[in-house]
Amino acid sequence: MDTRINIAVIVGVVFVLAFAVTLTQYENQAESQDAEFEMSKDLITHWIEKYDPSENTISVTGSASVSSEPDILIVVLGVDSEAKTANESLSKNSDSLNSVISSLTSSGISEDDIQTSNFRIYPLYDSIKDSNGNYQQILIGYRVSNILSVQTDKVDSAGHIIDAAVSFGANRVDNVSFQLSDDTSQKISDDLIANAIIDATQKAEKALVPLKQQIVGVKSVVIHDNVMPYYDSPMRSSFDGIAMESSMKSAPIMSGDEEIRTNVSVVFYIAPE
Repeated sequence: MDTRINIAVIVGVVFVLAFAVTLTQYENQAESQDAEFEMSKDLITHWIEKYDPSENTISVTGSASVSSEPDILIVVLGVDSEAKTANESLSKNSDSLNSVISSLTSSGISEDDIQTSNFRIYPLYDSIKDSNGNYQQILIGYRVSNILSVQTDKVDSAGHIIDAAVSFGANRVDNVSFQLSDDTSQKISDDLIANAIIDATQKAEKALVPLKQQIVGVKSVVIHDNVMPYYDSPMRSSFDGIAMESSMKSAPIMSGDEEIRTNVSVVFYIAPE
């Protein structure tokens, strides 16, 4: 009887010790998890204060502009020719176009500044009524259209180029336009971006004076696309079979200055002085 009591006591002690150990481990694990949770919250708060101070920023838009005169002239002109056969029309067109190119080079335009922008050859039809009263399409010839694009830095020579081309066979002038060269565009763009950022910085500094704040960093910069001017003078005209008057030949074609503008949006970090 005593032996059974002793065994029961021993078993009971073992269960109590096991429960105590398990409870201690659970409490230690819970404390560890609480500490990790508190540490994570501290790290998050520190990160937000350091890297995302949304309450300590100022957003400003800066701008810069400049007036620029184009330094590239583009004239699109060419020759339309018609004949009964394709070969005859092509030969006629080639003769006239070669005369136009020679007149342009003789007037000081480099061959490198002249290129073909469009070439077409297509049949011409006419509608003829047959004996039954039905209309039929009858081939009557071919038209060849050869268009040149003249691009030069001689921006004041548009009228001279058209005069020379028309005098030697050109019978269409499609377009006259003025543009900025790539080098000029890049230089203007670089200067305007820098000036626009300076403008944004100055605006922010003036706004912060009464607030007793100062700029301590830059959060973001957004550069809006530059709007480069394109000076266009549509001149789709055909002179085929029409004698050019002297007043038309000397008509002035002039470019003008245009304003180029760049905007930037800057977000600054700020702090008390």
